[in-house]
Amino acid sequence: MKTPIRSLLQLLLVTQLLASAFAFAANKPNLLVIHTDEHNFRTLGCYRDLMSDDQSYVWGKGIKVDTPHIDSLAEDGALCTSYYAASPVCTPSRAAMVSGLYPIATGSPSNDMPMHDGLVTFAEVLGNQGYATAYVGKWHLDGDAKPGFEPARKFGFQDNRHMFNRGHWKILEMDGEHSKVGVQDKKGVPSYSVEGANKRTFTTDFLTDRVIEIMDRDKDQPFCIMLSYPDPHGPNSVRPPYDTMYEHMHFENPRTMEVPIESMPKWAISNKDDVTALKQDQMQRYFGMVHCIDDNVGRLLKYLEDNDLADNTIVVFTSDHGDLMGEHRRHNKGVPYETSAKIPFLIRYPGKIQPGKIIHKAYTNVDFAPTILGLMNAPQIPGSVGLNDAKTFLGKKKIVNDDRVVYLTNSGSTWVAGIDQRHKLVLSVKDTPWLFDLLRDPDELINFYDNPEYGPIAVKIQKELIRQMKLYDEPGLTKGVNFLYSSSDKPPQASSTVSAKLEGTGVVLLEKSGIDCNASGAKKGTWNRGMVVPPKSFAPNSQYLLKVEWTSKGLEKGSQFYANFISKLDKKKNRQNKGWTGASGKSGKVEMVLNTNEFEDWELILGIRGGGHMVIDHVSIQAL
Repeated sequence: MKTPIRSLLQLLLVTQLLASAFAFAANKPNLLVIHTDEHNFRTLGCYRDLMSDDQSYVWGKGIKVDTPHIDSLAEDGALCTSYYAASPVCTPSRAAMVSGLYPIATGSPSNDMPMHDGLVTFAEVLGNQGYATAYVGKWHLDGDAKPGFEPARKFGFQDNRHMFNRGHWKILEMDGEHSKVGVQDKKGVPSYSVEGANKRTFTTDFLTDRVIEIMDRDKDQPFCIMLSYPDPHGPNSVRPPYDTMYEHMHFENPRTMEVPIESMPKWAISNKDDVTALKQDQMQRYFGMVHCIDDNVGRLLKYLEDNDLADNTIVVFTSDHGDLMGEHRRHNKGVPYETSAKIPFLIRYPGKIQPGKIIHKAYTNVDFAPTILGLMNAPQIPGSVGLNDAKTFLGKKKIVNDDRVVYLTNSGSTWVAGIDQRHKLVLSVKDTPWLFDLLRDPDELINFYDNPEYGPIAVKIQKELIRQMKLYDEPGLTKGVNFLYSSSDKPPQASSTVSAKLEGTGVVLLEKSGIDCNASGAKKGTWNRGMVVPPKSFAPNSQYLLKVEWTSKGLEKGSQFYANFISKLDKKKNRQNKGWTGASGKSGKVEMVLNTNEFEDWELILGIRGGGHMVIDHVSIQAL
């Protein structure tokens, strides 16, 4: 009798294990990631609902596109108010998202640089857990191939027949089981033309159809699909009827477009893309592209509902970066302003994430892969540096507030930013630090770095930013780029702004002390700013006496301390310059008469040409 009992027990044990395995497989949540390209978060109703009217309607009262299907993800799940691209351009942002690494570690710190062979993505982890994985749409991680359909390197996405590397094609069609661009120019080259596009061939619709087909194929097993729409990135064109839906709207210039260029941070100024007026047709069709995307999101959500998949499918909606759409005199992306660097992030997970949850905590998309794997109880990517914050998304708090600081990098190594849910510190090679208070100044026009009230905040964010720059191998540090900031625990007097023109006689009109100018390690010949008195501070046809008391903390070979008084409008270049040197520990005084002419844009700059470190013990300007 013993043998039959033992056999029965073994059979029961095997049955239990199989039942447990099947139950585990059945409980594995599906994942659908909907990813857009260059998406301004103000175009989504769920984000507008959290903002004041003057922030929701920067292009004029009532100028909006309704997005009910995307908004439903926020109503039924969570919305993050401070989610950022690790680097706000296509390739590095996408690399960070799929890998949980900062762009420099992926091999893709700039556009069109291919990811390293063998890099592990969240899709590969899920594939190893028994998921059917697929990628549909724009990839931009396989180098400069264009369009580059179905790359040989799949990075864990088992079905990549409808993946293309680059381009914002408007018409796609099937070529057997694969996709291709559906229109060519006269030379046979794939074209961005939208002429003749319909709801079957227009790229947004076409890609949605392919995802529905894949979900239908894989619905009886756990699946992971990433859908990457190439819209609403330019060219701003869309199929009927979306192309004319917003022709009745007139878009006003946003307030920040009217700001004088000389009062902007140096890192924000783009001579080739200085926008002074909106193009109405471009703005109208951008709204049309967003409307088309929302309708297609509605189709995807309906498929999930109709096939009893909604309750066990995590749906994420996000983007790779934003689009300034005229704010701060720019279009597109690449700068740390909110509508360039901040991205929408919505996530629905029925029964797990509370409906209507709002998370006021800073993230970058480096955190996406670790968190999504954490939510799915899957293993983490080996070596991933992003934060697995599944506990926050699954937690009981409906409103989350957290002062975490995240680090943003720039593909050109010209700036870095440290951001918490309210403040943003930007360090750059072109200007002294800028600190924004996104609550008091959501337009990002005021530099609070010199404000004593913000001293502790500036120090805290700067320390944490520099720590993360070193930890994650900020490319600028490797290249020896000189980010302008103080190495002391006190925030430097970054840009000495004068509240009124320096007029009057015999009166000291500006005085400052203890300004730290640190350009240690800067390249020879570079002009590094330590203190700036900006344009329009000085009256035309006037004279001023500048007095500077300084102490050298070291000056590298071939370098100088300098004072420059310059006008960009003065074509005769009547600029006034003074340079001096000083060994470490040496102190001295400099006096200089400043003469303005009929122009109002005279600017005073004190700093270091080349490498060195100087403290301005005291500076004053007196009208003569």
